[in-house]
This record gives sequence, C-alpha cells and structure tokens, in this order.
Amino acid sequence: MNQKELISSSVEVIEGCDGLLTEILVRLPLRDVITFKGVSKRWLSLISDPYFSRRRATVQGTRFSGLILDPEVVNPQHRELTFFYFNKKIRRPCRRRRIFCPKVPDNCSSMLQSCNGLMLLRRFSDMFIYNPTTGDKKPLLSPFPSFDESASPEYSLAFDPLRFLGYKLICIFCGKSSKKDGYQTMIYSSESGTWKHCGSSFSAPLDMDFAHGVYFKDSVYWIGNRSKTTLRFDLKTECVKDDMPPLPPAPQYLKVGGSSYWVNVRRSLKLAYNGYGYILAPACGYMNLIGADFEFCMRVFRLMEDNYSSSKSWVLMHSVDLRRTNLKRFLNTGPAGNYSILHLIKDGEDDEMALFVQIDRKVIALRLKDHTRYDVFDFDLKLQKDPRSFTGVMGWYTAFEYVESLACL
Repeated sequence: MNQKELISSSVEVIEGCDGLLTEILVRLPLRDVITFKGVSKRWLSLISDPYFSRRRATVQGTRFSGLILDPEVVNPQHRELTFFYFNKKIRRPCRRRRIFCPKVPDNCSSMLQSCNGLMLLRRFSDMFIYNPTTGDKKPLLSPFPSFDESASPEYSLAFDPLRFLGYKLICIFCGKSSKKDGYQTMIYSSESGTWKHCGSSFSAPLDMDFAHGVYFKDSVYWIGNRSKTTLRFDLKTECVKDDMPPLPPAPQYLKVGGSSYWVNVRRSLKLAYNGYGYILAPACGYMNLIGADFEFCMRVFRLMEDNYSSSKSWVLMHSVDLRRTNLKRFLNTGPAGNYSILHLIKDGEDDEMALFVQIDRKVIALRLKDHTRYDVFDFDLKLQKDPRSFTGVMGWYTAFEYVESLACL
C-alpha cells in the first residue's frame, strides 16, 4: 500500500468513527471547529451535540481567553462594548484577524454576569442566557407570575462543564411582606427547564449584594461590604450556607466612623463602607478576595482551609500601594481613586497572579509577585465618553470574563 492509499484509508477510518473524529476535533482551535460545522450535516450534528462541548472543555479546559468591557454610560446609544483577546502563551493581548472574536451582545442588553463561557443578560424586564462564542441566546421563563412585582429578585448564573451538566440559575428574592420575613431561593436547571423552590427561608444582612454573585466550585458566593459577611449557595445541597469566615478588617489607616464612599471597581460601582470595598475574584484554583481603598492601596487575600479542623480563613497573599510601583506616573495625572480593578488572573506557570487595572485610557496588568507591569490594552482615542454620565463614572468599564465555549443552550 503506497502513501496515498494509506492516507485515504486512514481518512475513511476516521470518517467512519464518531468517537475518533470527536477526539480529533476537540483538540483543534475554536475557529477551525466552527468552520468544520459546514463540512456536512453529520459533522454539524457531531459538533452541536452537548457531549462535544463538554468533551472539548475537558480537553482544553475553561481558561480565561479575554475580557468584554462594558462602559458605564447612562444612554445606551453611547454604549460601545470593547473586547480584547488575551494570549496566555505570550502574555500579551492579541488582535490578529485569525484569532476568533466573540459576538458581543447588542447595546440594549445589560450584561449581569459571565461564567465559564456563558453570560446572563437582561433586556428591559426579560432575562436571557447568551453564548458569546456561538451568538446563541435563550430567553428564560420568569419564576414569578407576570403580575407579581413585589419579589425584587436577583439572579446568579452557575455554569461549569467540568463539574455538572447544563447550567443553573439561582434566584434570591424577598419574602411575602419584606426582607424581615427572610429571603427565599429558587433554582433553575437547563436539564429540566423548570424552576423549583429549594430550602427554607434565610436571613441576611441588609447590605448583602445578591446582584453580583460569583460562581466557584459548586457554589455561588455573595458578600456584604459593611457587614463583612459572605454567604454561599451550595449547588450540591441546594441551600444557602453561612459557613464562611468574616471579611478581613479594613487597614488601620482608614478612618472608622460610618462614612460611605462610591468606589469604582469591577462589577460596576459598589458601595464601600468607610472608604474600603471588597471584590470576590476566583483565580489559580482558589477563591480570592481583593480589598481596595478609595485611593491607591490594594490587598489580595486567599480563602484557605485548615486540613485538620476544616476551618476556613482569609490569608493575606499580596499588598500593593500603587504609588510605590511604576504606575505612579499615571496616577499623578488624575485625582485619588482614579483607577478601576477589572480582573484577577493567573500569571505564568507558577501559582502567581496579576491584576488588570484600568488607569485613564489604558488597561494595565500588574504582577503581584514583583509589582512590575505590562500594557494590555489601549482604548481607541476616538471612543467618546457619554456627556450625560455622572461625575466619577465617565470612562470607566465593567469587565466580563470571556471563555471559549460551544455549550448548547
């Protein structure tokens, strides 16, 4: 058998075996996989099968690929989403044409959360699940009757193809009369396509931020900046648990006495008590916590569990004063607090991290190990700020993580 006949025979074997063909396709770049959908109906069916996306996630992982930046503007007509692709191998942004770029949502859709490749969107009163890789969008049925507007629901998305099938939504809402009656929980599963009540009512501090849940390893987490409380919804037991350690205290140099400030951080503007706010930020296989003041100082903690007592605590990993880094020259061009924390990522092969920080018209990666920096993204100078934005909000962005995914909705 000559080489040509051998190749032809091998192609026939691969073409005739779905399992072998799948194992080859899941290892190819995303752009090629999407192109191969047009080869035949059989290939389209194979790539569109939920097993394919789950298998690809197992082989390639659910690693951070880029960020979708959503500007804080009042008028949607002035809103322009920005995407940049972050090349993990060379640790630099990559905007070459051969790189696949996601389909960003339309201007009328508000991005609420991203989770391992899927996004939770709101368009007026309607909720959607969106896959920015494929552009597929699925409307979600409300868990409440159309005439019921008293629940004030907040939603959180949980999607992890390496740990469970499909995706889930957690809905936290008030009791029948008020928050004093406790909060209720409902959960939606894409596998069943229905909502169901879960667990009994629970109490929570009034400052608990249920609007910005963060998924990590079978749980959705929420924090309260003033009460320094963390709650989590356990997806395995389907109930809210209060088993987290309190948030670390603010540094002693901050004044204590009750003033609150608006601090511009990732996940939109958050109310920081006594000029100090917190952000949950999973990275490097751990749940991390970023504490930031109203000026220039940040601390990064890691949630650690004692092997003997199973108790958890926030352990300080890094402390950064931006005025003592080579970012100082950027900080001098604006007022105190003229920066925004966008994202926390793994940096390099070791268990090291870097912070994406927006300062003026730049996104800069700050390595926490040695406080060195490198430029990640420059905003187009033609990008105009909304003239009707509130003071202190103009020009700032909320960052949503983009992960390549072919998940079916």
